Amino acid sequence: MVEPKRASDFLRDILQQAGKSKSRSAYNEALDQILSEALRPHCQVVGCRAGKLVLEVDSAPLYAELSGFRREEIRLRINQLVPEQPIAQLTFRLGGTGHV
Repeated sequence: MVEPKRASDFLRDILQQAGKSKSRSAYNEALDQILSEALRPHCQVVGCRAGKLVLEVDSAPLYAELSGFRREEIRLRINQLVPEQPIAQLTFRLGGTGHV
């Protein structure tokens, strides 16, 4: 018997498809270079507006690592890789917490 899909899985799929827009694709490509292959599938771009980039992570330990220890490193590296769309603020949120 196949388990039904959780609502968060549907939302993640929708967000991934929506994230294919041109502005987000540059940030996704930068994240591909910044994060390891093991971490990259667990971190998705969910929004970018007015110099603020929002990334969703799917585990609490990864959220703690990225938001607590690597936020500025990642922001600076993204700005190096995407100089035409610099970000002033990088925000992380934990997936499955009810944010849409």
